[in-house]
Amino acid sequence: MFGPQTLALLIPILALMIPIVAILLAHQRRMAEIVHQSARLPDASHEIAALRHEIRELKELVHQQAILFDNVQSRGSTDLGERLSGGQP
Repeated sequence: MFGPQTLALLIPILALMIPIVAILLAHQRRMAEIVHQSARLPDASHEIAALRHEIRELKELVHQQAILFDNVQSRGSTDLGERLSGGQP
């Protein structure tokens, strides 16, 4: 069926096809992993959005407490000033 010249030509071609097929399979495997990871990303983005919302709420709470603390301190210093002056203006 195949002559000696055809066989001599097919052997190097087949030998070069083995690493090419291996490279293509490795590439396909990596691409499949990337596709599967991107399918899981919406869950991660939802978690990130929830964490950002929670941090925003915590910042608002800290700001409110800082304002309240400043108000208490300013009232305390006024009361202390009145006490030191004996309640006289």
